[in-house]
Parts: sequence; C-alpha cells; structure tokens
Amino acid sequence: MNYAALEKVFACPNLPTLPAVAMKVLELTNKPDVQLKEVAAVIEHDQAIATKVLRTINSSFYGLSRRCGSIQQALALLGLQTVKGLVLGFSLAKSLDGGGDKDVSFDFMTYWRRCMYCAAAARHIAVLTRRCDPDEAFVAALVQDVGMVALWRAFGDRYLQTVDSAGKDHRRLCGLERKALEVDHAAVAGEMTRRWRFPEPIIEAVRAHHNSGTATLEAMQIARTVELAGMASTVILAESTKPDEAVNRFRTAANEWFDIKNNMPLTLLQVFSDKAQELARVFSLNVGETPDIEAILAEAEKTRNEQSLPAMNVDEILAAESREACDEVTGLPDKSVFIRDIDAAFAQLPKSGTGVGIGVIIALLDDAKSLNTTHSPDAGDVALKRVGEVVGESLGRFGRAYRFVGAGVVGLLPKIDLEQLCRVAESARKRVAESVVRLDREPGHVTVSCGAAICEGDESAREASGITTRDQLLKSALVAASMAQQTKNKVVLYRKDTARAAA
Repeated sequence: MNYAALEKVFACPNLPTLPAVAMKVLELTNKPDVQLKEVAAVIEHDQAIATKVLRTINSSFYGLSRRCGSIQQALALLGLQTVKGLVLGFSLAKSLDGGGDKDVSFDFMTYWRRCMYCAAAARHIAVLTRRCDPDEAFVAALVQDVGMVALWRAFGDRYLQTVDSAGKDHRRLCGLERKALEVDHAAVAGEMTRRWRFPEPIIEAVRAHHNSGTATLEAMQIARTVELAGMASTVILAESTKPDEAVNRFRTAANEWFDIKNNMPLTLLQVFSDKAQELARVFSLNVGETPDIEAILAEAEKTRNEQSLPAMNVDEILAAESREACDEVTGLPDKSVFIRDIDAAFAQLPKSGTGVGIGVIIALLDDAKSLNTTHSPDAGDVALKRVGEVVGESLGRFGRAYRFVGAGVVGLLPKIDLEQLCRVAESARKRVAESVVRLDREPGHVTVSCGAAICEGDESAREASGITTRDQLLKSALVAASMAQQTKNKVVLYRKDTARAAA
C-alpha cells in the first residue's frame, strides 16, 4: 500500500463522513455490556434514519411475520447487528449527496446500483452458507466502494477519467487507479472504515473485496462472501466486456468457496436481483430498471458459443480432480500431483513484484514410529490420515494438501505472502494438536512439526532469499521441518542464513 498516496487522499477536506448518530451507534455497539435501550435512544434521536430503519425492517426484505413498531422492538426482534447495519447504511446514503458539484459529476446512480446489488447478495449468501454474520457482510458490501467517492472528491475530473478508462469492466478499476493515482478505492475504503471504527471483519472485507485471498484468516469467510457478491453483481449488472467469463468466474468461486454446486449459483442471481430492487426501494434510491437475468445468461452463452470457447462444467472439473492419483492412506493427491501443481505455480510466478509468492508447508507427524508399537499396527496410518484432513482444512482458500515422503503431508500455497504463510502454518499445527484421533478405538491426540518456506513474488527479494527454484523451496521447507522436529509440535520458518520459529 502506498501510504503517501493514501494520506494525500485523506488530506482532502470534503471526504464522506458518517453522521453523529452512526458514530455514536458504532461507539456503543463496541461496548460488550451495552444496553439495547441505549442504542434505541440514540437512533430515535435522528427521526429520519429511525423511520427508514423501521420501514426497511417491515418490508419484504426481512419478511417479519408481525409488524415492528419501535426501534427497541426492532432490536429485540432482529438483534443489534441487523439494526446497526441499517443505521450505518442509511447514514452513508445520507452523507453521499453528490457534493453539490454540477460541473464535475460522479455517477451516483451507477454507484448506488452496485452497492444495493452487492449488499443484498452478500447478506443472502451469508444466510445461505452460515460462514459469517449476514449483517456484517451486508454492511461490508454496502460500503465497499466508498473509496470511489473519496477518490473523486480528492482528484475530481482526473479520477472520472480513470473510471471512464475502466469502461464496463469494474474489475479493471483497481489496477487503473493504482497506475494513475498510486492508490485504489479498496485501500481507501478499508482505511475509511478503520478510521470510522467499524468492526475488524468489515474493515478486512472492504479492503480485500476485489481479492479476498489477501484477507486475514479470521476475516476470510466474510471477505469471500463480499467478493462473491461482487462477482454476482458484475453478472447481473452486465459490468463485464466478457459476460461468459464473468458467469464462469462466479460459478467457480461459488463452488470452490461455499460448495454451491451445479446450477444453484445461477438460480441465486434472480434472488439477488429481486432483493436488491426491494432494498433500493426502502433506501429511496433510483437504481434503474430491473435486469433480465435470463437474457443476461443467454447473452453470456451466445458469446461463449460465438467465440468457440469450451463450456465450463464445474462438476466435471471436480470429478476429474477426484480421479487424480491419490495416496491410499490419506486419500490426498500423491507426490506426482504435487510436483505437477508446484511446477505450474512456478511457471506462473511473475518476474515483477506482486506481494505474493509460492509457499510450502511440510507437516511431519511427531513420534510416528512409536505410534505403531504403542498402539495398533495401523495407528500411524490413522493418525496421518487425520493430519492430512486437518492440514487440508487449515489451508482453505490458500492452497491444497498432498501426501509427502514418510509420515508427512505437504501444503502448496501458490499465491501467498510471508505473513499469511506463517499464520496458516501455525493454524495447521494448532488444529492438529487440538483434534481428536481414534487410536485403538480410544480418543487421543497427535502433534506435527511444521517447516515453512516461501519463494518470494518479488524478483529481487527472491534472489536475496536464496529460494528461486522448486527444489530450493522444497529443501528449505524440509530443513525447517527437521529443525521443528527437534522440539516437536512447532512451526519453523526457513530464512536464508538460519531458520527461526514463527508463531
């Protein structure tokens, strides 16, 4: 992040601000012992926002079985997070009035149109998957693009030219912003929510809403939810010059991140659209005509056929993956698959710096030999199978687990930075130690010693680290794992001259 460019934006005197009622609600809700009546009193002090909150809660967007007559009753029925989310949403809408500048006009209709569709989709995805708080996802999606307004206020017509350069493709905007202004709207929005003292998961989701892979492990699910909602909005609002690719990107992410399979993702698009239109009505915002989802999907299909592109069947892809060479003990892909995948990662390693590199974590089962003697002959295999499962779960979106040499499992993380690599490795170690393994039909515990190493994304850092090839990366991770086994149940990160413990 370019902090100098970021501070230049925040030096602008007319950036969007939150009204006093929103700031007070945020302050109160950060207190663990806050009383609902205190929050209700603050909201009711602003009659305009209180009225809108009640109107929204009584709309079909929430579908309550009985009418809600007061803010305190709304807090009791729907909870603090829901009402807080609506207050923040309405407060933001109130603060973004266009700035009164008629000569340089920001397209607020397009801006709010995307906000409504993203917020409605994010909340529905969160309710459906139960991976994060629906109301935090709603707020994060609603405010994710507020950095665009800030950049417009700071740079005026220069920023509008950047937006015009992106055309219909919203995904290109961050890259164009960084090239023209040395900062992008996601970074600005993340910093704005931090200064407004939003909850940390919302800040992280906003900052990473175009690349959820950069979010912290704690905020990964909400970041994925918001990014997937953005992908859905791109399809619904036809914000891509390649609609077929946008549809495939959405379907693949829905399947890989949330196990939403077959045609379910496409069915959800109509649900998102209907909920967004209802949300726009209660926000009193004009977001244009209701999109024709069937026509949009038909156009995407037509484009793919005209370009003779192969259809992407997610189920077939997954079935093909399941036919890969698997290890009989762990059920994980074996070393041949690992070598194929790591070679592919190195083939795609950029020559210029991107902030991410290729990470490897080798998890070796502690006391593997003694397990078979102190327990049944297959105890080691049972323990290793459980280690493989836990390590695979710990990698999550970052990568994939494979069976390695001896009593070991290796994780490949093809796009990760050093800090994330350490967090994932420590999470895997800790989760293995906490998990239960059935040894001789009795519950027990095992531990792993983990060695982690990274081939840096930046070429100069790569050369300085001494890890530039596949073999160097694997040898470094093995050295670190061997050092970890000296004390057991530990993570060691390999560095050029030494290996040091990393928590």
